[in-house]
Amino acid sequence: MPPKTQEEINAEIAKKRAEVMARIAKMNLPSAKPATAQPRPAAASTTNKIGSSSTQDMIAAARARIEAQLKKQGLSKPAEPNKTNELHPMLRGDFNFKPSNKHKKPRLSTMPPVSSVKANQRKPDTTKLQIEHTIPEEFTDPSQNPYFDPSLGRNSHKPQTHRRRNKPFSFIRPGRYIEKAEKERAAAKMEKLKQEIASRAEQANLEEEVLDLGGIRFAEPPEVEWWDAPFLREPNYQSELKISGPESLCSIYVQHPVPIEPPLAIRNQSQAPAQLILTRKERKKLRRQRRLEEQREKRDKIMLGLLPPPPPKLKMSNFMRVMANDSTLDPTKMEAEVRRQMQARKDKHEADNQARKLTKEQRREKNEIKEKKEERKGMVRAAFRVDKLEHPRHWYKVSMNAQQMHLTGTALSCPAAKQALVIVEGSAKNIKAYKKLMLRRIDWAMSEMDLETGTLESDDYAGNQCHLIWQGDIEARQFTQFRQRTCPTESQAKSWLAKAGCDALWQLAKQYDPNDSITAIDPST
Repeated sequence: MPPKTQEEINAEIAKKRAEVMARIAKMNLPSAKPATAQPRPAAASTTNKIGSSSTQDMIAAARARIEAQLKKQGLSKPAEPNKTNELHPMLRGDFNFKPSNKHKKPRLSTMPPVSSVKANQRKPDTTKLQIEHTIPEEFTDPSQNPYFDPSLGRNSHKPQTHRRRNKPFSFIRPGRYIEKAEKERAAAKMEKLKQEIASRAEQANLEEEVLDLGGIRFAEPPEVEWWDAPFLREPNYQSELKISGPESLCSIYVQHPVPIEPPLAIRNQSQAPAQLILTRKERKKLRRQRRLEEQREKRDKIMLGLLPPPPPKLKMSNFMRVMANDSTLDPTKMEAEVRRQMQARKDKHEADNQARKLTKEQRREKNEIKEKKEERKGMVRAAFRVDKLEHPRHWYKVSMNAQQMHLTGTALSCPAAKQALVIVEGSAKNIKAYKKLMLRRIDWAMSEMDLETGTLESDDYAGNQCHLIWQGDIEARQFTQFRQRTCPTESQAKSWLAKAGCDALWQLAKQYDPNDSITAIDPST
């Protein structure tokens, strides 16, 4: 579309201006001053004062011409007498109009169309869907509706009369469900253990030994406790109290406790207190300080002339440097002297070591003192179950190591029961070493070769094993020494162990199952 020329633009402006004036004429506005009640009376009065008479005449002439043209076209309408509107000063031809400070730039453009409430009025009415809460009888009749189940959804066919209230937030504590799951797992594990114990008891015929707590009748609590009985005249708490009188235990005198004699070490004031026990690090520090002090004192005495200086320590590597003058005169003699001093130092060192060496009696006494010290910490008993204990080498290792470790007990073998029981007693340190021997060092399944014939032994030890079945603390030893014994029958083995009070260990060894989680014991404990 080609751009418009200036003449076309002026023609359109004139046309628009004519339309505006025609609309003004239709409204039949008074040419005089506007009403004083309108919001712009000040501006109008100002323009009336400033404007000239010629301008008013021009407006009146233009208005007359417009009205005449409208009458010819038959478009004029009678003005409404009650409706009064005010024109903008620029439309009235008042070109000297000045806007107020509130509006720096006058907005002469028309306002864009704005939505109003009438938009909602023009919206067509939509009929709401009516929900009927009444259910027809055909729907609830099982004969006509086989899919209806009155038990599902309580009161689901009834209308909802009230709105459900919103519940407040209830936050779950962290770890709540983890604790609940752990409790359930512990309860399930305990139930499983009870079932396993019950099944084991049925197999071992131990139902008679289980006590029924429901059948035990506990004693009723006494009417009067023993500590209150001396203060009551009758055996009930409603009777009078024996607080006053000659029979009363209460008096004005203070009963002082009987003094107890202190230990002998504290009783003897002249005896020195016990020596303070130092740690290994503290002992090394004191030794280092003492040796430094001795060397410093010896050096000071040598400097003062109280002690002669020590002779130089000659060696084959330094005698040419130390004895420079003498070594050049007779080197062979100096070398012999150096070797003599070296041999003397070696002999002195070996003599000192031999003097410090303990004799057999002293070493035995020292070991006994150490064993007694370990035993004072507590005695421990351990029991081992061996499938076969018939090989001479096994017998020798079991008995000899027990004697060397100062352990007491017995090694009992019963071929009829197809098992052997080893019981040892001693300090915790020695029991730990003996467990390592029985469970690790001895190869119970070995098949040795006969030296004379060069063939394997007839006895089969392939499935032979050793297990720790019991370990615990005891007050004192029940055996005086370690003995070996072979019993032909099981009853004889039980009767022999009953003398030492260890017959229960034989029954425990018989019921032991290494694959059972209840009876199995961790060897590292």
